[in-house]
Amino acid sequence: MTVFRSVLAEVRQRPARLLLTGLAVLVATAFAAGTLLFTDTLRATVRDGVSGVPEGAAVVVDARHPAAGETAEGGPEGLDPALATRVAELPGVADTRAVREGPVALARTGGTADPGYWRVVSDSFQGSLSSYQILRGSAPSGPGEVALTREAADRLGLGVGDRVVLRPGADAADREVTVTALTLGPFLEGSGTVVAPDDTAAELGARSVSRLLVAAQPGVAPAELTKHVANLVSGQGKAHDAGQLRQERLAEHVRSFDQVLVLLSIFTGMAMVSAAIVVAATFRIVVAQRRRQTALLRCVGAGRGQVVASLLAEAALSGLVAGVLGAVLAWLLGQGTVALVRNWLDQPQLHLQVSLGGLVLCVGLAVLVTVLAAVLPAVSGSRVPPVAALGAAPTVDVGQGVTRLRWVLAGLLATGSGGLAALALATSRGDLPTLTAVACSGMLAFGALAAAAPIILSRLARLLAWLVQDLGKIPLRVAVGNVLRMPRRTAATTLVLALGVAMVSAVLVGVSSARASVDEQLAGSRPAALVISPAFPDGPGIAPEVVSELRALPAAGYVTASTETRAGVGDVRGLARGTELSEFPPLRRGVVYEGALTDLGPGRVGLYKDVAERLGKHAGDQLTLHKDGRRVTLTVAAVYRNAGSLGSFALNPTDLAALDPSARVTRVLLDPAPNHDRNQLRAAVDRALAGNTNVVVQAPGDERAAFEEISRVATLIALGLVGITVLVAVVGVGTTLSLSVVERTQESGLLRALGLQRAGVAAALAWEAVLFGGSAAVLGITAGTGYGVLTLTAMSVFEVIAIPYEQLVVVALGLVALLLVASAGPARRASRTTPLQALATE
Repeated sequence: MTVFRSVLAEVRQRPARLLLTGLAVLVATAFAAGTLLFTDTLRATVRDGVSGVPEGAAVVVDARHPAAGETAEGGPEGLDPALATRVAELPGVADTRAVREGPVALARTGGTADPGYWRVVSDSFQGSLSSYQILRGSAPSGPGEVALTREAADRLGLGVGDRVVLRPGADAADREVTVTALTLGPFLEGSGTVVAPDDTAAELGARSVSRLLVAAQPGVAPAELTKHVANLVSGQGKAHDAGQLRQERLAEHVRSFDQVLVLLSIFTGMAMVSAAIVVAATFRIVVAQRRRQTALLRCVGAGRGQVVASLLAEAALSGLVAGVLGAVLAWLLGQGTVALVRNWLDQPQLHLQVSLGGLVLCVGLAVLVTVLAAVLPAVSGSRVPPVAALGAAPTVDVGQGVTRLRWVLAGLLATGSGGLAALALATSRGDLPTLTAVACSGMLAFGALAAAAPIILSRLARLLAWLVQDLGKIPLRVAVGNVLRMPRRTAATTLVLALGVAMVSAVLVGVSSARASVDEQLAGSRPAALVISPAFPDGPGIAPEVVSELRALPAAGYVTASTETRAGVGDVRGLARGTELSEFPPLRRGVVYEGALTDLGPGRVGLYKDVAERLGKHAGDQLTLHKDGRRVTLTVAAVYRNAGSLGSFALNPTDLAALDPSARVTRVLLDPAPNHDRNQLRAAVDRALAGNTNVVVQAPGDERAAFEEISRVATLIALGLVGITVLVAVVGVGTTLSLSVVERTQESGLLRALGLQRAGVAAALAWEAVLFGGSAAVLGITAGTGYGVLTLTAMSVFEVIAIPYEQLVVVALGLVALLLVASAGPARRASRTTPLQALATE
C-alpha cells in the first residue's frame, strides 16, 4: 500500500508526466472510440437509407420480379391499383399507400434533355409511409407541381419556384411543371428523380404501381401481418416483413460496408500498436529518470515485485485517464460532426449512435495497451540495485541494442515474409487467402524490421547526417550522438513513424493506381467527347435526320452512329453493337488481349473478354450469332476489355443489319474537330438538339470529373484514417523529446558551458527530429510502396499500377516538417538550460 501511495504522490507532484505518458494512448483511444461511433452511426443511417422503406412501414409488397434467367429490360410488372383497398380491409392494417413510378425525360425550358434516364415517383409527403423528406420549399399539392431530389436540383442548378419541362414518354406531349420543393430520399435511387402526388405522378407517366406500403396497428406483430398480406397478394406480388427487408437490402447493397469496417479495424489496431510502442519508449525514459527514486524504494525495503507493481499501477492510471479523455473527445467530435453534416450538408436524418458499452470497451483497451506496453520497462526498472541510490542516475538505455539473436530473428521473419509474398504473387486470385498472405507478409516484415531496427537505423542516421553535414555542423553532430547513444529508443520512435508513413504510402499507391486504371478504362469504354443516346429505352431510337444534323456540325470531327440488339451464341447472350470503327478511330484505343480492332470489318466480330472466356473462343475462331431465327457466322478478330463502348459482341453495321434488320441507332459518338474543344462541341450539339427531349447528351469528361471528385474524397478519408497513426507517432516523438530534455539537463548545461549558444542547443534537438523523420520516411516509403504494389498485384485489383513519386516526396517533407513543429517546444526548453542548473541536477 505504501508503494501505491508513493505512486499517487508522484502523480500529484508531476501530473504533466502522467499526461505525456498517456498522450499517444489518448489519441489512439479517441480514434478507436470515434471509429466505433462512426461505424454505428453509418450502419444505422445506411440501413434506413438503402432500403428505401419508410420507418412506419411494417409490410412491403413488391411487384413481380423477373424469373431466374429472365432479362430485366422491361422491368417488373405493376401491381393492381385496387390491391391497396383490399389490403386496407385486412385486420391489423392501420394505413396503406401505393407507390407509382415510371420513366420521364427532364429538361430546362427550351433546353436539351438532362444526361441519363429519369423517373417520376409518387409520394404523399406526410405521414409515416412517406419516403421523401422536404428539405426546402413546400410539398407539391396542386396540378403541375413537383418536387426534385436535392441531387437532381443541384446538378441542374434548379431551385424552389423554377419551372422545368417533362416528357412522360416517347410519344407523349411535353408538360411544364413548377418545382415547389427539394427532397431527400433513399440513398441508392439515383439522382434523377421527380417526386409528385399520386394524380400528378400518374399524369407524368407513373402509371405502374411498383410497391405497396402497409402500416400496422399498435400491438400487431409485423411477421403475423406479413402472412395475412402475403395470402391476399399471392400471385400478384410478394410481401416482405419491412424490418427483414431493411436488413436484406443492407446486406445486398452494402457488401463493401463490412470491408470498410474491417479496414477501420485494421487502422484502429495499427494506431493502438503505434501507441503501445510509444508508451513503451516513454516509460523507458521515465524509468531511467527515476532510477535514483527506485533505488531509494529498494533501500527502504521495497521488493522488485512491489516496484514493478507501482510502475504498472502508474501505467494503468495513465491509460485510464487517457482512455476516458479520448472517449470524451471522440464523443464531442462526433456530436460536432453530426451537427455539421445535418445543418450544413442537408442530412437531417443523421443521428449520432452512442454505444456506452463500446466506449467502456475502448477505455478498457486503452488501459490494457498501456499496461502491456509498460511491462518490459517496469521489469527492467525493477532491477536497479539499492546501492544505485548513492550514485548518479545514468541513462540505462544505452548500448548497441543488437545481438546475434536479434539478427537470427530478423532473418527468420524476413524469410517468412518473402515466402508469403511469393505465395501471394504466385496465386494472384484476389480472394481472402491471398489478402491474408499479403497481410501476414507485411506483419512479418514489420517484425523483421523491428528486430534489426537499432543497427539499421544507426547506419541510416549516419548516412543522412553525412548528406547534410554542411548544414548542421556541431548541432548535427550532437544530434547524431544522441541518436546513436540510445539505439533502442531511436528504433522504437522511428518504427512508429515508419509504420504511419508506410500506410500513407500504400494508400497513395492504391489511389494513384485506381485513378490511372479508371482513366484507361474511360479512354477505352468512353472514347468520345460526347455521346448522344435515346431518352427512353423503349423509344424508336435516334432518328436518321438527327444523325445527319450532328455529322454536319462544323465543330464535330469524328462522328459515328452505333446500332444495337441483343443476340447470343448458344446460351450466352449479350449486347451486340454495330459500329464502323473507321469512322471513329478512338474506339480502337481500348485494351486488346488478342487480335486487333483494326481488323473489325465485314464478316468479323470482336468479343468482350468475359464473353470470350465463357465461349472458349480466341482470335481466328469461328462463331455463329443468332437472333430471332436469323444466324450470322463470323470470325473472331479481337478480344477486348472496353465492353462499355463496343458491347459484348462488336460487329460491322452490315453484319448487325443482317442479324437484326430492325436494330435501332442507340448511340452517336462525337469528337471535336481540329481547332475546336469539347466545350465548343457541346455548345454546338446543344443548339442543334434544342427542345429535343427524345435524346440525352452525355459527356464522359463529366464522368471523369465525377470520379476524380469521388477519388479525392476517398483519398482524404483514407489519409485521414492512416493519418491518425502518423499523429500518434508525431505525438510520441514530441513526448520522447520532452522527457529527454529533463534527462539531458546535465548534457545541455555542459554544452552551454563549452560555448554552445542557446540556438545551438535548440538546433541539436531539431536535427534529432529531422533524423527521426528522415529515417522513418526512407523506411516507410520503401516498405509502403513495395507492399502497396504487392497488394495490388496479388489481389489483381487494377491493371495499371502507378507510383506517385511527387506525392511520396511531399509525404517525406511533410513528415519532417511535422516533427520540427513537434520538437519546437522541447527545443525551446532545452535551450533555456544554464550551466548552474546542470550542476544542481541529479
